Amino acid sequence: MYDRVRLLLTIFIIIFFAGISEANIGENSLRVNLIKYDPYPVNPDTDLNVWIQVKNIGENDVSGATIELIPTYPFTIKPGESAIKNPGTIRKNDELVYKFSMHVDKNAFIGTNTLEVGYRILDNGFTKKEFDIEVGTDVVDARGTVRLEKTTSYPEVLMPDDSGTVTLNLKNSALEYTIKMDNKDYSMNAHIQSAQLVGNEFIEVTGEPYYNAGIVGPGDSIDFPFSIMVRNNTPDGTYFLDFNLKGAARLYSLNLKIPVKVDSSSIQSTLSETPKLNPGGVILSVANNRPNSVNAATVIPEGNGTFEPAEYFIGTMEPDELFTVKFDLKANDDKDIRFKLRFKNGNNWHESEALNVKLNGSDPLLSQNTENSSLLPVILILAAVFVIIGAFFIFMKRRRAKSA
Repeated sequence: MYDRVRLLLTIFIIIFFAGISEANIGENSLRVNLIKYDPYPVNPDTDLNVWIQVKNIGENDVSGATIELIPTYPFTIKPGESAIKNPGTIRKNDELVYKFSMHVDKNAFIGTNTLEVGYRILDNGFTKKEFDIEVGTDVVDARGTVRLEKTTSYPEVLMPDDSGTVTLNLKNSALEYTIKMDNKDYSMNAHIQSAQLVGNEFIEVTGEPYYNAGIVGPGDSIDFPFSIMVRNNTPDGTYFLDFNLKGAARLYSLNLKIPVKVDSSSIQSTLSETPKLNPGGVILSVANNRPNSVNAATVIPEGNGTFEPAEYFIGTMEPDELFTVKFDLKANDDKDIRFKLRFKNGNNWHESEALNVKLNGSDPLLSQNTENSSLLPVILILAAVFVIIGAFFIFMKRRRAKSA
């Protein structure tokens, strides 16, 4: 009887937590955005097309999802069109785009109207989001376009596990506010509906896309900053992110590759003068081996003694810049001391590998790298094994020779 009750209780707990897990997937795994609608703005008593993007931003594949357009007044789904899409399984990081066709009522309010889009995963409730649709009396018939003027990254070169910002500057290069074509005047304003930066397996775009970004007049520019994060253990190199811009009216869309550089190199310290040559002091050389500048560089000594200064603040270091750092030392014993380097790459704190300095060694070069020193016993053991194996083969060879 007791075993049966325990079994039922176990099954109940499994079902309960499975329900919670599915609910969390439904609430947190999908992101729905309106990336474009056409025409812009839309006239009353006309047809309207909208493009809805669905992206799986969770850690697992999503199955059984339903995407639904909720057309409230003044919008209605056109006859023969479906307001419900069934994408099936949406894999992690996958994104889908669905087109919906609607009609705008002839008595629609002139101005900003609201369109609702929602999704449901299995039976975990309905999640919806509202988007603005501009209804006007005249459809914009502008001929203005924009081009990518400049791309900047902060920091300029990122390290694995860093977060940063990529800013895209777009410019309307038109010289006049209107042009005449076929005896008709056209505006050279550029209307931007959406701008989105898409990540990849190594770099995640954590910033949201921009929607209804507005109008860029002739000669004017607009900045789109996007927050990004480099995943841990990303190899050094240049990675390209997809930038997609959707324009309103006759503005052409842009699809560009945006480069982001990743470099894992750090700043490094070496021993300039040993404690034996400079009694009561340690002199270090600190070099920035990175391809970009770093900030708040600081040398931090550690060991059983008194250091003056307690920390040495260098500040900003440009690429290939070298600083000489001196510490006065009153050691309490002859144990090793260590020097750590701390610095900021953009807004990200990093620490370089510590430099070990021996106080009691007889070798003139009394510094060693902690990683190399930890490998030394392994190297010695391997060398001893090879010597033993070699001696064994020589011994066997001589023994065979004597037997012969």
